[in-house]
Amino acid sequence: MNLMLKAREILVSESHEEVAMVIDHLFKRQDSEEYKTSRALYDICVSCNPGCLTLKLLKVYQSSSSGILRLRSISQLSETLTYLKNQIVFSKFSLDSLYEIKPLLILCLTMQETKESDIKILRKIVSFVTYNVVELHKDKWDELGDCILSLASSKEPVKAFHVFIDLPPVYKSFIGKFLDKILEEASNVFLYPYRVEDWSLALQTFVKMWIQLEKTGVTVELLMALMEIWISSVVNSVKKLVEMKKEQFLVRGLEDFESFFSGDMNLYHYTKDQFHFVLASMNEIEGVVGTETKEIVRKIKMLVTEPYDDLKNRREEFERGWYDILKDLSSLEVLKILASSELEDRSKEIAIRRLNVLLSDHTSKKVQIDISEMRQLQPLLISCLKEEGLSFNSMFKVLGEVVNHVAYEMLIYQEETWYELRDYIASSKTEFHRAVYIFQCLTMALIDDDFVIPVMENLFLEIITRLDPPRELLVDNSSWVLAFMGGFCLAIHLIEMSSKAESVEEIAHKMIDSIRELMEREMEVGLVKRGFRDVESIVKKQLEWYSTSQYKFIKGLLWRLYAIKGMKWESKIVLWRINVIVERGVKEEEKELPENEFDWLNLNAE
Repeated sequence: MNLMLKAREILVSESHEEVAMVIDHLFKRQDSEEYKTSRALYDICVSCNPGCLTLKLLKVYQSSSSGILRLRSISQLSETLTYLKNQIVFSKFSLDSLYEIKPLLILCLTMQETKESDIKILRKIVSFVTYNVVELHKDKWDELGDCILSLASSKEPVKAFHVFIDLPPVYKSFIGKFLDKILEEASNVFLYPYRVEDWSLALQTFVKMWIQLEKTGVTVELLMALMEIWISSVVNSVKKLVEMKKEQFLVRGLEDFESFFSGDMNLYHYTKDQFHFVLASMNEIEGVVGTETKEIVRKIKMLVTEPYDDLKNRREEFERGWYDILKDLSSLEVLKILASSELEDRSKEIAIRRLNVLLSDHTSKKVQIDISEMRQLQPLLISCLKEEGLSFNSMFKVLGEVVNHVAYEMLIYQEETWYELRDYIASSKTEFHRAVYIFQCLTMALIDDDFVIPVMENLFLEIITRLDPPRELLVDNSSWVLAFMGGFCLAIHLIEMSSKAESVEEIAHKMIDSIRELMEREMEVGLVKRGFRDVESIVKKQLEWYSTSQYKFIKGLLWRLYAIKGMKWESKIVLWRINVIVERGVKEEEKELPENEFDWLNLNAE
């Protein structure tokens, strides 16, 4: 009881001298009385209030003039938090504790006295606190992103590598704060390899960045473009080291990487897609190194393939059983499960795909779903679209197809306006990329002004603004691609509304000007082709209802895009394919070439 009271006094005290003494005694002989008493006090502090204890130990590190005490304080804290992290019930710090811990921890990271050896310990503490903030409290910690940028911009950018590689999954805007700078510094290390530890950290940084970006839902196209650039950087560095006869440098660097990768993949349960970058990198490295290096490369590759094979078998067995359950349920029963239960993502995705199959069979008239059931699906689908935590990934995209099937039935066959869907797309509360994506999923002709006009009024300014060409290539430019796709969809649906002719004209010219500016900046790589391919996909889905106005608009748009100077052949091929699709799919009686600038935009020449 006395020890418990003493522990509480230590935690609530304004001073941190007593906790400093406890830490000092923990490094004495374990059979000494000082150690035994301090051990008991410390363990009570951990069980009573680990958040308060964390704050105390960080204050010791920040204020003590003793290098030994400072090192002991963070070493003990790191060990404690690692222990708490491995418990069945993860210790959740209170928001009040985090409010004080976060700025103090950043101060510890950026202090002039903080050595790289200290950062190696502090990064474990940062990881634990970040998990508490981002995962457990669903909050943000933008200041840490700014801190990593500051470290990456300092004379010792490896400190930024250390902090970054131990982070749990974080959010996109956090990564965006330092992405360019930290990758630039990692590339510099590959370009001028000096210390083995730094070279391995740079490789770890590249891999961790791939893992983080894939987790945040960055588009596949951007990831593949980045992978090509990053792997080239790594392989060129490896070739340089081989030419310099530094095989041992490579072996040690890859051994360090193997140790990091093995721990991180098990801690954060890498997926097949996340493994892809490592496997592709190792395959490239294996082709340019000697026998000794090849051995460690094969070990790293085995880390990827062996657990995945076992995991794949167990997942396939579970998925077969889950699908057997779903195939006996109606569309409404499947959607009710999705809307009400706490399923993990893969189970949700299988259920959504099953629902899509059921509704697709209804649209193609293979089966008949009663209209009363369709009406019950509508509010549940809107609920799913609004679900917090539903990431913009393949699952959301299949959900868009499901929405289209239900919308087709209600808007075309039943001739009913789906106001809730309109309000979702037209709401300022709906994120732009989600609103545009669901809008372009609607493959039918939207002739109901009550539906189209509110959607147009919400998306128009956002599309015009986001069609401004991006300034950098190596960032997630999916917003521009979605704006290009959304602009095309709006124009196609509005082209026959004389009251919206000026809006169609502004969208069309903005799309053309944006492409022209990207050409002038030599930023076509991947970006323009992605925009064209998305438009190609939309044209294929909408083609059956295109009339003369849509035909003229597309022909006029294609002519003007094709005439832009400097466009690469790969992009022009996509435009040619769109033209072929339109020529083959539009009825002959609807085909009428635009005569002038006013005609293709359906404007009055006066």
